[in-house]
Amino acid sequence: MTEAQSIRFTAGQIAERVGGRVVGDTAAMVQRVCGLENSGPGALTFVTSERHIHLLEKQRPTAVLCGREIPGMTTTLVVVENVQKALIGALEMFAPRRIVRPGIHPSAVVDPTAVLDRRVSVGAGAVIGSEARIREDCEIGPGCVIGQDTTIGRQCRLDANVVVYPRCRIGNYCIVQANTTIGSAGFGYYFIEGAHRLIPHIGGVIVEDFVEIGANCCVDRAKFGDTVIGAGTKIDNLVQIAHNVVIGKCCLIAGQAGLAGSCQLEDGVVIAGQGGVVDHVHVGRGAVIGALAAAISDIEPGKQVLGFPAIDQKTFWANYKAVMRLPRTMQQIEELKKKVARLEAELKPKTDLS
Repeated sequence: MTEAQSIRFTAGQIAERVGGRVVGDTAAMVQRVCGLENSGPGALTFVTSERHIHLLEKQRPTAVLCGREIPGMTTTLVVVENVQKALIGALEMFAPRRIVRPGIHPSAVVDPTAVLDRRVSVGAGAVIGSEARIREDCEIGPGCVIGQDTTIGRQCRLDANVVVYPRCRIGNYCIVQANTTIGSAGFGYYFIEGAHRLIPHIGGVIVEDFVEIGANCCVDRAKFGDTVIGAGTKIDNLVQIAHNVVIGKCCLIAGQAGLAGSCQLEDGVVIAGQGGVVDHVHVGRGAVIGALAAAISDIEPGKQVLGFPAIDQKTFWANYKAVMRLPRTMQQIEELKKKVARLEAELKPKTDLS
C-alpha cells in the first residue's frame, strides 16, 4: 500500500480541520480528494454551483464540501462558509508528506565560510558559495547553486537545479521550483563603437516572505539597487522578470508573462498568461492585465485591461464586436453603392437626339 492509499480521514475529522459541520455520517471514511466527475465511494469532492448537484446521485461520493445543506441529499455533507478555502485545507490533509532529512549529501559542496543553521537539508550535487547563509529548516534540492553572500530565509524550499546568484536575498517561507534562476545579469546593453557592450549589473534581488516562484523562471538582478518581489506574490512557470522590476505584495503572475526593466507593480496586481509590461511602466494597485495583453503605458489602480496596446476591457470588447461586424458592414456598403449607382443612372438627363 502506498502512502497516498494509506491516508484516511473521517468526515468529522475533515470538518474539524476545515471549520465546517457534518450533515450525515461523521464516521464516513474518506480516502481521497477529487473533482466531482471523478468521484465515487471513498472520495471527498466539492460543489460550488447548483447545476452540479445532480451529479452527486450519479457519482455517489462519500462526502461533499458545500456552502449550504442540500435538501433530500443522502450523501454526507461537510457544510462550510468558503468551499474553496475548505478544499485547500482538505487537500493539505491528503497531500503526501515530503520526506526531508536534515544534513548535507556527500556529493554536495559547501564552502567553509558558508553558514547553515539547524535542520537544513542540502541535496546531491548542490553547491553553497562562500559567505552564504541558509537559515533553519531549509531544503536545498539536488543540483542547486547558492552564490556568494546570498541569504536564504527560514523554511524555504528550493527544488532541483535552482540557481541563486551572489548577493541575493530570499525571505522566509519561500518556494522556488525546479530550474529557476534568480540574480542573473539583466538584459542591458549599450551600442559603442560598432558593438553591443553589456552594462554591468551590480545590484541584487530581494524576494520577500511567502513568495512562490514556479519552474523555469528568470529573475534578473538590478543594474544598481535591487529587483524586488513583494511578500505573498505567486509566480507561475516560465515567467521573465527583468532588472530593477519592483513587484508589490500579493501579486499573481501567470505563465509566460514578461516584465520589462524597471516596471513597477503595486500590491495585488494580476497578470494573466502571456501578459506583458513595457519598461518603466507603472501598474496601479489591484489592476488586472488580461491574457496576451501588453501594457505600454501606465495602468490606473483597479483597471482591467486587454489587447495590444492594453486598453480598458469594456472598450476592448466594444471594439472587438465592431470588428466582427465589419464583413456585414462592408457587404451593406457594397449594396448601397450599387443602389446609388442605379439611382444616379435613373436620374441622369437623357440626351434628345431629335
